[in-house]
Amino acid sequence: MLGNESQKSSDPNADKREKVSRKITQLVDNLPLFPTDINQLLTAAVKPSEDGIELLLLIESDSKLRSELLVLTRSYFGATGDFGTVEDAVRQIGVQPLVQLIGISYARDAIRQEFTALKYLNDYIDHGEDIYIASDILSGICSLPRERRQMHALAGLVHDVGRLAIMVADNKTSGRVLGTLWDRMVSVVHEEKAELGMDHCDVGARICRRWNFSPVIQEAVLRHHSPIMNGDLSFSGALIFLSHFVSASDPSGEILATLLATKVLSKLDLTLIDFEKARDQYKSRTQNSN
Repeated sequence: MLGNESQKSSDPNADKREKVSRKITQLVDNLPLFPTDINQLLTAAVKPSEDGIELLLLIESDSKLRSELLVLTRSYFGATGDFGTVEDAVRQIGVQPLVQLIGISYARDAIRQEFTALKYLNDYIDHGEDIYIASDILSGICSLPRERRQMHALAGLVHDVGRLAIMVADNKTSGRVLGTLWDRMVSVVHEEKAELGMDHCDVGARICRRWNFSPVIQEAVLRHHSPIMNGDLSFSGALIFLSHFVSASDPSGEILATLLATKVLSKLDLTLIDFEKARDQYKSRTQNSN
């Protein structure tokens, strides 16, 4: 006990870390679960043996769920086809991304409900949309099949959810809820760990586990600031990481000056030409949507 007290006295952040850690744990544990049908669908989706048939049957058996899925599909993927039925959507997109999209839709409702204290909550939604678009573009340049492409891109919509929990627990509800500036992608998580004992990637992954999101999304959230760790590459984390660079403004032309960003590009077999192509596509898509 004396040793613990001595350790605390030598670490001015120890009490704060302990207090904020308890608040974050309580906040995550108290986040609302999704309705039974949505939770059942997401739970079925993470089964290792899942081949999509059970998921399709669950969707088809629920008229409300079917209707919601088609609305979401047309909203996110409508430019690529006319989705008249669930079968159309599954055939063109794949059942797994559709399930995750439904879950993310309910997650957003829960986030709006639980994090109303945050003054700039809409910034979080907007940033997630930006990273979704950039990740979708990068996945396309990597020539991923449509289903895998969307699974990785959808992670962008929730990649910063841990930031919200930390801001509420740390009483920073009036702060801007924005993504990390490209030149601080690495340093910010080290600062969070030093100050709070955890970072928003850790917290976000915990939230994604609570809501039964796919392992792909969980990994992307956990590794989007650390795409390479001890030589291990997280593909999904790397896409979200690079998406911050794709979506950032770069008047100086030096956005890829960091060694890690260049290294991640190389690990994904992408070139600077690919990167500039992604940025051009991103600008085109975001300008057309405004």
